[in-house]
Amino acid sequence: MSPDTPAPPWLWRAAAWGFALLLAGVAALAAALALGLADPPRAGPLLWEDDFKGETARWTWRASEGARLEPRAGALVAEFTAAGQVVAALAAAPPGAFTLEVAGAQTEGETGARYGLVFGWQDDAHYAAVLVNGNGYAEAFQQAGATRTAAFPFQQWPHLLDGAASNRVRVDVTAGGVTARINDERLTGFEAPAAGRLGVMAQSAGPGRVVFSWVRVWAPGGPESDPGKPPATSRAK
Repeated sequence: MSPDTPAPPWLWRAAAWGFALLLAGVAALAAALALGLADPPRAGPLLWEDDFKGETARWTWRASEGARLEPRAGALVAEFTAAGQVVAALAAAPPGAFTLEVAGAQTEGETGARYGLVFGWQDDAHYAAVLVNGNGYAEAFQQAGATRTAAFPFQQWPHLLDGAASNRVRVDVTAGGVTARINDERLTGFEAPAAGRLGVMAQSAGPGRVVFSWVRVWAPGGPESDPGKPPATSRAK
């Protein structure tokens, strides 16, 4: 075919169809990524989620003197009046393996409050936690009485969002151990603690506010294995 010869219609049609298929493939891939195709696999189907806009009966609230923790305006809000204050919201954990993920941010006060998730909670001195702050620092540890064992010592980490941006903190817990992730990036791994409750935790660096947007839990049994699900009631015949 010479340069001056028009391309046959079938060639134009083939090119148009090929371009359309390419666009469709790109759109399908983008949709799949938006739905979590590239996310690390979780422990199972979504067991429950809470955005603190409705019923909060599954939770137990804990706050040290001078601090406050309560659902407000569609979020879980922690208010601090001084450094060294701690708050936690705790719920029953599913038996066996699970994935816990929370989203939070410090929205007021001098940046430095630590916030994230807690699991394997037995009491105030026995639990595991993964915490971050708005200065780009992260830590993961297990507390056993007066002994704190660091799985990831408190230090800067490149995949954190600074300031008042929301960060997602996640753990995948199995009998073989724990994998901690922040914003889907692997932070560290460590031995699983004893079974206990799970939830969110925040520690103050001074007066300020931390806001948790949501908490999500996945487990192999799905919603039917939710330990916080109200028992079914049968209607009298």
